[in-house]
Amino acid sequence: MPEEPVPEEPMPFEPAPFEPTLVEPAPVEPLPEEPAPAKPTPEPTPPDPSSSTAPAETQAIAPVAHGYQRPPAVAKTEATVWNAKLGDESDDFQSKYKIGKGWTLSSKDGRFSLQLRGRIQFRYDLEHPNRPMTDTQSSLQIRRARVVLMGNVFSPHVKYHFQFGFSPRDMQNDLPNEQGSIRRNPLRDARLEFDRLRDFTVWMGQTKVPFSRQRVVSSANMNMVDRSIVSAEFNLDRDIGVLAMSKDLFGLGGRLAYYAGVFMGEGRNAFELSDHGLLYTGRVEVLPFGKFDDYTEGDIARSKKPGLSLAAAYAYQDRAHAARGNVGDLPADGGTTNFHHANADIMFKWYGVSFTSAMHMRRGFDRRSGGLLDDMGVPIPTAAARQGLGWFGQLGWLLPKIPVEVVGRYGLVRQAFGTSSLHDSDEVGGGLNWYIVGHELKLQLDYFRLWDDTMGISRTDAALHGTDRVRVQLQLHF
Repeated sequence: MPEEPVPEEPMPFEPAPFEPTLVEPAPVEPLPEEPAPAKPTPEPTPPDPSSSTAPAETQAIAPVAHGYQRPPAVAKTEATVWNAKLGDESDDFQSKYKIGKGWTLSSKDGRFSLQLRGRIQFRYDLEHPNRPMTDTQSSLQIRRARVVLMGNVFSPHVKYHFQFGFSPRDMQNDLPNEQGSIRRNPLRDARLEFDRLRDFTVWMGQTKVPFSRQRVVSSANMNMVDRSIVSAEFNLDRDIGVLAMSKDLFGLGGRLAYYAGVFMGEGRNAFELSDHGLLYTGRVEVLPFGKFDDYTEGDIARSKKPGLSLAAAYAYQDRAHAARGNVGDLPADGGTTNFHHANADIMFKWYGVSFTSAMHMRRGFDRRSGGLLDDMGVPIPTAAARQGLGWFGQLGWLLPKIPVEVVGRYGLVRQAFGTSSLHDSDEVGGGLNWYIVGHELKLQLDYFRLWDDTMGISRTDAALHGTDRVRVQLQLHF
C-alpha cells in the first residue's frame, strides 16, 4: 500500500518575503579619552556662562555615552581682593550712562569700575554797597569746573574717589602756607574707601571733614546758589586723615549713622612738616523715619514719605595754625590756637517742602604767639582767637506741577566767649530755582542783603548800609 503522506505542521505565522534594505548606522558618540594612568586628570574647565541661557551658578552638564558624566560647573564666587590674580586680562567690560551717575565702565565680575562725572557752573555776580563813595561791582566767572573719577579695584569693596577743580576759584585755596602764598593745586579729593564691613567702613586720604552737613553737601546739590555765611565761617572744609564710619549702623534701615576721624588739621593739599597737633572729629546722625536723601538740598522728588535727619558733631583741634581751624589766614603773629568746634543740624523733606538749619560754635583757648616781628623789629601783638556762634535756617518749596522752587534763608554770626577777632554779621535773602533736569541741569537766581558790625553804629544802621548781592548761576552736571 502506498504510504500516506504525513501532513505538514502548520506554521505559526507566514514570514514576509525577504527584501534586503540598506540602513545607515546610527551615529556613535565617541568615547571620552581615558587619561593616562601616569598623569593626573586635569581639572575640567567650567563652561562659559555667556554661551548658555542658564545661569552660571545652576547650569548642569548633560551625561554623555557609557555613563561618563563631566563634573558640574563651578559655582560663581564673590569677587574679592583675596581671589584676584595678578596678570589677569579680560575684554569682558560693559559701559553705561545714567543721568545723575555719569558714565561708567565696569567689568562684568564687578572687580573693576571707573565712573566719570563732570560739572561746570557759570555765574554772574552783582554787588551794590549801600554806602557813600562806593561803586557797584559785577563779575562773570566760571565758579566751578570739576572732574570726578571714582570706582573700585580688585573688589567691589575697595573703592577710590578723585575730584579735581580747574576754575580760578577752585584753584584759589584759602589756605596760605608759611610764606603767605596761596596753594594753587587742582586736587580736591583723593581717598580710598574700604566698605566690606557695614558698621566699620574706612576712608583714608584727602576728603571733606564730616563735621557740618551743609559743607559736606556737594555744591552741585544745593537749593541756593551757594552756602550760607555761617557755613563759610565755621566749616572744617577738607583735610588729610583717616575716617571710620557707617551710614547704616547695626542695620537699622539707615536710621543711625556715625563718623569718627583723625586729620592732620592743616587743610587740603598740605605737605610741609609741622607739629603734632591734630584734628579729632565725631558726628552722629539719627533718621527716625528711615533712610532718605539727606545730603541733597531741596525736595525735587516730592517725597511721599517724610524724611527727617537730626545730627550733632564735635571736633577738637590741637595747635591750629589757621585762624578758623584748618582754614583761613594765619594769625599775623604766627601763633597757634586750640579749638573746640560743635555743631547741630537738621534736615526735613516732605511733598516738595524742604527745611535745613544748623547751629555752630567755635571756642578758642590756649592762644600761643608765634613770636614774629614786624618790619621795625617789634613783636607783633597776639591776636584774639576767632571764636563765636552762628546759626542759619533755610526753607524751600517746590511749586506744584512745575519744577520751580522758591527758597529763603537767614543767617547770623556773633562774637562770643569774651574777646574775639570775629565780626558780627548777617544775611537775609531768597531765590528761585528752575530744575530743568533736576540738579544735573538747573538755573538759579538769588538776592541777599549782607551786613556786619563795621557798616554802622548799630545793627539797624548796619543793615540799612549793607550790601545788596544778586547772583545768577547755570549748572551742568553730567
